Amino acid sequence: MKTKHFVVVVLLHYPMLNRKGETVATSITNIDLHDISRSSRTYEVDATVFVTPIPEQKQLIERILGYWDQGKTREWHPDRNDAFSRFRLFSSFDETLAFVHQHAGGEIEVVMPDARDLPGVTQVSAASIRERWENEPTPGAKVIVFGTGWGIAPEFFSKVDTFTKPIFGPLGRDGYNHLSVRAAAAILLDRLLGERD
Repeated sequence: MKTKHFVVVVLLHYPMLNRKGETVATSITNIDLHDISRSSRTYEVDATVFVTPIPEQKQLIERILGYWDQGKTREWHPDRNDAFSRFRLFSSFDETLAFVHQHAGGEIEVVMPDARDLPGVTQVSAASIRERWENEPTPGAKVIVFGTGWGIAPEFFSKVDTFTKPIFGPLGRDGYNHLSVRAAAAILLDRLLGERD
């Protein structure tokens, strides 16, 4: 039996790690905004959320969204506008959780994928998560959190209920492992929510 959960995809820009291992806020990119919103819309995700505490970054997103929601642009690109209709922008992850509480009943499960093997953390397969979600008798909220920069800072981990295994190609851990967050989001959404063959 499949259960319809309230699913939210989050792209964090804070707290993130930089290449030195320092906790920083990362920059928002236009292509992440477009591609993650479109993937989320394809898989019937209820909301796509970007989290940044930086006012200038928020203004940038609002300007981009405004462009796609006006006049001829909206008329010529209705699919893009549709994808952005489920987009939300918050200053913190706590604001995201408040939004989810407001729009969904039941428990909130926070799921975090990572390209790394995380020491001291149990990481499970997307297939096992999907099977569990489909067989849960009561709908709940599922918040899938992706990171930017050099990964989500460990200080965030206490907010996570379920960690997913890294996404590997045919060579597994011995192969190339540096997907863009846009590609990783699309792959994981397909594994969790996509049509079965």
